[in-house]
Amino acid sequence: METLFHAGLEHPNTLWIAVSAVVAFALGVGVGAARLGLGSALRDAVDD
Repeated sequence: METLFHAGLEHPNTLWIAVSAVVAFALGVGVGAARLGLGSALRDAVDD
């Protein structure tokens, strides 16, 4: 349990930090996929 405390889990805003990190990661993946054109490739695969 000491490791968890050293990781900063006692911080009062840990939940909001984690949520914002996940949202930022998801947005980054989405923007990257859109730039590479994977969005259209996935839509085409679903339509088949």
